[in-house]
This record gives sequence, structure tokens and C-alpha cells, in this order.
Amino acid sequence: MPLTVLTSACRLKPLYRLQRIQAHMMSSHVEPEVLLEKAGRAALITMNRPKVLNALNLSMIRQIYPQLKNWENDSETDIVVIKAAGGKAFCAGGDIRAVTEAGKVGNSLAQDFFREEYILNNAIGSCRKPYVAIIDGITMGGVSLILHFSLI
Repeated sequence: MPLTVLTSACRLKPLYRLQRIQAHMMSSHVEPEVLLEKAGRAALITMNRPKVLNALNLSMIRQIYPQLKNWENDSETDIVVIKAAGGKAFCAGGDIRAVTEAGKVGNSLAQDFFREEYILNNAIGSCRKPYVAIIDGITMGGVSLILHFSLI
């Protein structure tokens, strides 16, 4: 195999892996990645990716943010609770695998992920409703989803 073909194949490998990861992230899952529901006057956010320790991805952020803003302005919602499915982990953090693969090929996923995560962090930190995190299990990341409080 000529060296130029081999070099081209090596460059395509990260792109191929990124495409596979993005296709997996955007595919329709049997189970939704985030469950957003009401139980009485409580709003419930359940991270639902237990196979990957509930690692936060851009799709989840894009689902949580608008619903959090809706609940914040809803007079029928008194509290927002975030928790995780699976019983093993609250959150492993951001989906670093997808972000790393995107960065290798110059994809904007990393910039989009962190920009939108920080927008969500601000919304959580400034939410006018009480925001409670039920942390059960491994918590290697996702701290931005849980550590928001004001000093009085």
C-alpha cells in the first residue's frame, strides 16, 4: 500500500469514529436520554444513560435547558429535582469521548457542548425555583448540574 494511501486512511479514522459516535448520539434510542416529567408540583429531570454512567451530552443539555426555563416560569411548579437512572452513577461528567473525537477533526461539537453547558449552568444557578440534586452513586463529573447555591 503506498504511503499516501496509508496516510489518508489514518486521517480518515478519527472522522469515521466521530461520524459513528454522532450517529449513535443522534439515533433514536429505545430509552430517552433524559426524562422530563412532573410529579405533582415537582419537576423531575432524570438523566437516563446508565450504560455510560449518565455522561452528559449535547442532546441532553438541549432537552434540559428549555424545560428548566419553562418550569421556572410555571406557577404550577414549586421545585425542580435532578436525579439519575440506573442506580450506579449520578453522572460521569461530560461525554468527553464525543467531544475529543469531534476536536480531532475540527468539528464544532466541543465549542457547542461547552457553550451550551455553561448556558445551562447559568440557568440552574439563577433558577428562581428551589433546585435539588439527588446524588446517588458515582459522581465523577456533572458537578455543574448540582453545585449551585447563593451565599447569604
